[in-house]
Amino acid sequence: MTESKDTKPAAKAATAVPSKDELQKLRAENLMAKAERATQQADEEQQRQRALIAELSTRQVTEQRVQNAMRIIRELAAAGETQVMVLRFPNELCTDGGRAINNSVPDWPKTLTGFPKEIYEKWQEVLRDKGYRLTATILDFPGGMPGDVGLFLSWD
Repeated sequence: MTESKDTKPAAKAATAVPSKDELQKLRAENLMAKAERATQQADEEQQRQRALIAELSTRQVTEQRVQNAMRIIRELAAAGETQVMVLRFPNELCTDGGRAINNSVPDWPKTLTGFPKEIYEKWQEVLRDKGYRLTATILDFPGGMPGDVGLFLSWD
C-alpha cells in the first residue's frame, strides 16, 4: 500500500504543532530565565549600591573639588541657571534613611553621614554667608519608601 499525497503533508503539519504541555514547559522555562536575569540584575545593583555607599562614606571635600564646583556654578549661572544638584546619594547615608528630609524636619542635616555631611559642612563654612542655599530632597520612592537623596545648591 502506498500513502496518498494528501496524508504526508497533514502528518508533517500535525508534528509541527506543539502540544499544550510543550507550550507550558516553554513558558515555564522562559519565566525561569527572566526570573534568573532579574535576580542577577538585582544582585549587581546591590553590589553597585554597596560600593557607592562605601565610596561616599570615605570621600572627602577637597579644595580641588570645591574649585571644580565653583567653575561649574559660574558656567551654570552664565547660562541662566539658579541651582545645581551637587550630589545624588543613597538614603543609607542618612542615619534615618531619609525620613527627616522627606518630612522637612528642620534638623535634617544632623542625619547626614560621610560625603553628604562633608558637603553640608563646607556649605556652612564657605557658601552660606555668601548667599547660597543648600536643600535636600528625596528623589525617588522605591516600594513607597524614601530612596535616593539629592543635595541642591542654589544661588537665586
